[in-house]
Amino acid sequence: MKGITKAIMRTPHMMTSKVGMSKTSSDPEFDNYNRAYTSLEGATEKLLKDTKAFTDAVVSLLSSGNQFAVHFASIFTPGANEFNIESKFPEAMATFRHATPYQQEMDELRATLSPELELIESRIVGPIKELQSIMKLIRKNITKRDHKLLDYDRYNNSLVKLREKKEKTLNDEKNLFKLEQDFERSVNEYETFNNALKADLPRFLTLATQFIDPLFHSFYYMQLNIFYLMMEKLQGFAEKKYTTGSTSEDVVAEYHEKRGDTLDRLEALQITHRIVSTGKFLQTRTPSGGTGLSRSSTSVSNSSHAAPPPSRANTVSSKISANNDSGGTTKYGSLASRKGAAPPPPQPYSAAPPPYVAGDSPASRSAASLAAKKAPPPPPPVKPKPAPKPAVVYVTALYDFEAQAEGDLSFRVGDKIELIERSDSAEDWWTGKLNGQQGVFPGNYVQA
Repeated sequence: MKGITKAIMRTPHMMTSKVGMSKTSSDPEFDNYNRAYTSLEGATEKLLKDTKAFTDAVVSLLSSGNQFAVHFASIFTPGANEFNIESKFPEAMATFRHATPYQQEMDELRATLSPELELIESRIVGPIKELQSIMKLIRKNITKRDHKLLDYDRYNNSLVKLREKKEKTLNDEKNLFKLEQDFERSVNEYETFNNALKADLPRFLTLATQFIDPLFHSFYYMQLNIFYLMMEKLQGFAEKKYTTGSTSEDVVAEYHEKRGDTLDRLEALQITHRIVSTGKFLQTRTPSGGTGLSRSSTSVSNSSHAAPPPSRANTVSSKISANNDSGGTTKYGSLASRKGAAPPPPQPYSAAPPPYVAGDSPASRSAASLAAKKAPPPPPPVKPKPAPKPAVVYVTALYDFEAQAEGDLSFRVGDKIELIERSDSAEDWWTGKLNGQQGVFPGNYVQA
């Protein structure tokens, strides 16, 4: 509660000092030490983060190597068993046999490097955290020193104003006495913190350097040991299996030689291409003008009526007569042999079918109704969308510029100039507009 009360009392002076209405004090010597201390705080925080990132990266590297072997064996081992890869591609069996031992080697390497990673945690991360805890205490004292400086400036400004007052009342005299006491107390407290920090900060910066120097050497040798163990393990695995003295160019050349035309053969497979849908496939296979049904062949013409259908009785009789003329051996067979006697003639009272009238058939009526309908008018053309206007770009004037020739644009510091045209270099003349006037101006006089 006491701290909150002091913070409230310091707030008016902090606001007035920021706008330049109150005088503030400073100590250049302490400010230099404070900047160096702040830089050390940031470097220590980054060192801690980078050390943890290195440890996590090593753990992730070992885990990824182990999972690489697991996935490699999971992908290729079924292929070797089911498709008899050993007889079809004997060179691949060496890789299949090495996948499981590689996984075991990575597990052993992770177990070997675990103590080294624990050493980084205990010998690097732990001391850095201890240094940070000490630096937090020093930062608290620096904050208290800043608060005492605020009290000093606050009482000093109030005391100066009250002393400069020409006509003082009795209350002013009482306040003056109280302010003198508060000012004297603030001076003593400020000088205590300020002098102590100016005396101890240089020594702390020296001791911190001596503290961090062995950490650097320890971390360097720990990294070296980790890399050496990894190299030794991988070289032991590669002996009598792979050539370790080759350069990267030799490895790439050997890869392309062993791959051969495998990639071309894979791309030639049908399943590696996009499969065409059945509808599109039939459209591409159907020739133009073929026997397929089309909309035009089944639609009713608007300009002419359909031809009248032939008489059913004539069609039947013509088929019968054709069969009789050819000896009754058409594809339908002989009617006499299949049915026996011919059907009896129609009865006298049977009425003949009505004569065909072109306008009475359903097809003709539908054709007439379609012809009576008018085709809908075509839709109006789509209006093109207007092109979007380019965004207006403004630049701010950094200096005053007076027109030196006709066509130049004059402006003052802080003017917002609409940029019309510019080049890639600021050491060139740009084109802009200000207050309705357009002209050129030097690009290094403005800020984008």
